Amino acid sequence: MKVQIIAAILVGIACAVLAAPSVDTSILKVFETKESANIIISFKNANTASIRRSARSLNFTDRTQRIQYLYDNLKRHADETQGNVLGLLSNHQTASSIRVRQIWITNEVSIKNANKGLVEELLKRDEILKIAEEKIIPLSKPTSTVVHPEGYQPKADEAWGIVTIDAPAVWATGNKGQGVVIANIDSGVQRTHEALRDNYRELHGWYDAEEEVDEPVDQLGSGTHTMGTMVGRTNGIGVAPEAQWIACRGCSFFCSDTAFKLCGQWALCPTDSKLQNPRCDLAPHTITNGWGVSSQGDDFYDEILETWVAADIAPFFAIGNTGTRCNTVSSPADRDLAIGVGAITSFNYLAAFSSVGPNVDGAIKPDVVAPGNAIYSAFTGSDSSYATLSGTSLAAPHVAGLTALLYNINANLTVSDIKSVLYGGATPAESLGRECAGIPDTEYPNHNYGYGIVSASASAERVEKMLRQKI
Repeated sequence: MKVQIIAAILVGIACAVLAAPSVDTSILKVFETKESANIIISFKNANTASIRRSARSLNFTDRTQRIQYLYDNLKRHADETQGNVLGLLSNHQTASSIRVRQIWITNEVSIKNANKGLVEELLKRDEILKIAEEKIIPLSKPTSTVVHPEGYQPKADEAWGIVTIDAPAVWATGNKGQGVVIANIDSGVQRTHEALRDNYRELHGWYDAEEEVDEPVDQLGSGTHTMGTMVGRTNGIGVAPEAQWIACRGCSFFCSDTAFKLCGQWALCPTDSKLQNPRCDLAPHTITNGWGVSSQGDDFYDEILETWVAADIAPFFAIGNTGTRCNTVSSPADRDLAIGVGAITSFNYLAAFSSVGPNVDGAIKPDVVAPGNAIYSAFTGSDSSYATLSGTSLAAPHVAGLTALLYNINANLTVSDIKSVLYGGATPAESLGRECAGIPDTEYPNHNYGYGIVSASASAERVEKMLRQKI
């Protein structure tokens, strides 16, 4: 009998250990020197994957209905899974400086300024899987920046990237991206800039995941510059100047995985600046991201990517600026579902800073390349400031802007369709005599140029052909 009792006790202890949440040791170290830490909680019994699978398998009348289904079910699942913990946090929130944000898209909860006592209390909750410390993630800083003085007159070929991807040929058909919405997740956007003020969509058009400022701002300049390349209306800088833009600030003076996840879920079903009144019918068609982690094969953004793709939102990421050695592509751009973009110069050579594949699984990366060296666009400062920047974060918006021209032709394109027409319409770049994983840069696709330099006109022709075949 005693043996059975002891065995039962041991089983009970083992179950309790198994049921207890895990905690990052880094959090415990934080409390050795600080009173609080920023944490992310994940939950047991989370099954967001099945919701995404259902969204892909069901028939919907339009994209909005699909996105609404994703939002409704992901939000409901998160509320059910997290209910007790959110109740606990609500009580703490009234008596402390913590800030709680539900990340329903990944079934997580973010807590800013959590103290040791709160973490100890959370460790007693059986429904919690893990308590992790928030990670700081770098914005992909330009490799060079030249800010032009007020009154600077751009040269005729200043916006060379627009010509290189052949956007004017599509404009000549009357298509400048009308009716399409583009988003970026970056350092914010200076909404009053002369190149951007007239096509900002004010309704649910902005969220600041770090400081929660109500109106679009940009203290760093990169977000304004990338948005100018996508939809800018002055000096010929924008690929799709008639498209509308919205934005989420993932970085102010630092970036975090929490902020990027909050931006990712906001973009799926935009709210107002206070995270109220979600409107899934206002989701963008495409999102460009000028940020990434320094390592390869990091899956922290996979669930966001999977949800965007299930919602037919095209995800573009800068491939990274770590040079032309093989296996230098960064995450999330190196993930299978992300469309990773490398940079070329005005002579159609791979830029010296542009990262190169393959990814950790041996897959082709980058997917495509676009102009990213010495790119002239809008900048912060005054409402008529411009700058010339270099980096793969300046290449990705060329491709994202190009997709606005494609969505203008067919608003029902899937992400698979977008990839197909971009890849099929791409043109060869100039060889540098390099190879990675045994594939020379003259054979396409390859790990230097992917499928090649994107072409707006060639991709648009493929979309037109797809439409004719469906009639």
